[in-house]
Amino acid sequence: MNALRAMSGDEIVAVTIATKNRPGYLAALLATLSQQTYPNWVLVVNDQSEAPVADNAAVRDLLTLIETQGHAVSVFRTQDPTTRYQQALEAVPAAIEFIHRIDDDVVLAPTYLDKLARPFLFFPERALAAVGGCLAGPAMQPMPLNVALRQPGWFPTIDHPTWRLQGHCYHEREIIEMESLWGCAMCYRRSAALDVGGWTVSGQSQQIFREDSDMSARWLAAGYELMMTTEALGWHLVAPEGGARVVTKTTTGNVFGSHREEYEADERLFRQRLAVLLSAGYRRRKFHRYLISDLEQGRVQPHRLLAPRDRLYHALAQRTPATLRRRLPRLLHH
Repeated sequence: MNALRAMSGDEIVAVTIATKNRPGYLAALLATLSQQTYPNWVLVVNDQSEAPVADNAAVRDLLTLIETQGHAVSVFRTQDPTTRYQQALEAVPAAIEFIHRIDDDVVLAPTYLDKLARPFLFFPERALAAVGGCLAGPAMQPMPLNVALRQPGWFPTIDHPTWRLQGHCYHEREIIEMESLWGCAMCYRRSAALDVGGWTVSGQSQQIFREDSDMSARWLAAGYELMMTTEALGWHLVAPEGGARVVTKTTTGNVFGSHREEYEADERLFRQRLAVLLSAGYRRRKFHRYLISDLEQGRVQPHRLLAPRDRLYHALAQRTPATLRRRLPRLLHH
């Protein structure tokens, strides 16, 4: 594991976007980037669209606006979808250590970059490779974090990564140690990414499904740590077309209809690679939560991921049919 330097208060962060045939969604993201309260960032766009994104008037105007605000902008074109995030990393100026990877169908609250940087500042001595935020769907309302965490499958693990924890938003202001991060939007260290082999996984399809899970597993196996913060809020709009995936939007959720066999092949590849990592001796540790109000006062006070009563609920819920789970809160007076 590489020696890591602490993040400075005026750190320059590179925001990297891989985009393909979604100029409307990209324009929405660029508009929210132009409103960020964090002042020190540059923009790198890997454009894989059929027509250059800068040919779109809205995108072109927003790129100009961002440049006028003092942020350097780099747009380059590539074709290979399986290496899109590695190519974006390699296009970032070499002096920049902190890189924010974000999908082109996400929009951000104005304080998103500010809040995403805070775990690096709160924990300067930790081997923190990456931090993720909350990327809720546009119709989602904040929910209690304790209620969410006690649900089976809510917290992602190295062998069962899930988007559920980061794919919602919460009332509480907390930082949570993680075992896997969602690649939809995360801030990571260049040195940590290169130390474990970079983003590209040989053999993955153009869906690059599980690329972020694979990277998270490699980081943990190498001794790095991962965190998420509920303060950093964005919204994942899930574009129905463009990119590598085709999505049908329904009243009950999004249905991914693109190349199911490619998802399945990527999942098998991830399981094979994960088995090798786990056989090398990775041992899961206990994970903790931190109240941001404590950290703001200089108190680093870890809390258990689940309180005793919530652990009981979680254990019972795992063994209870889904149709009966809604009765558990009444039985336990939750």
